[in-house]
Amino acid sequence: MDLSFRHDLWWARLPRSPGDAGRIELCVVRPERGQRVVVSELIVEAGLGVVGDRWRADPERTPGTEVALINAHVARSVARDVTHAGQTGDNLHVDLNLSEANLPVGTRLLCDGVVLEVSPAIHRPCRTFHDRFGKTAAQRVARASRRGLRGRGVLCSVLAGGVLRTGALLTVARPPHPSAQ
Repeated sequence: MDLSFRHDLWWARLPRSPGDAGRIELCVVRPERGQRVVVSELIVEAGLGVVGDRWRADPERTPGTEVALINAHVARSVARDVTHAGQTGDNLHVDLNLSEANLPVGTRLLCDGVVLEVSPAIHRPCRTFHDRFGKTAAQRVARASRRGLRGRGVLCSVLAGGVLRTGALLTVARPPHPSAQ
């Protein structure tokens, strides 16, 4: 029997995030497996991701997964406090609606010349996420993802590099709707 619907109330109680533009609330570099370093800015390079991030050297890396984003409200909720929110394993914590309806695959996120593109790759809770935040947190974000809300967040490729800073505005540029072409 699937009882995952019980996690829907958790999601409903989270603060709503804007859909067209949001702020970067936290920048995180993952220099080694399991390590998270909160920084004030990230340097990103097209096709290579975050400078200093272990993703760049990972032989099993997948194109389109260069930068990981999580909703800041979700991160704070699963971490239970701001201090541990940076441990989720995501490069950017943003106050932005990351749902599939709001950010379909191909949507571009623009910030001070940087262009990120939403990947079709699915961002799932990994073993480290489960170990750090527990079974309930992993179930909550997985349930939200199954509902199209991208509870665990979204993965992006870097189309144009530059610097991403805490507090910077991230603007959404959606692809044209197929019927508009």
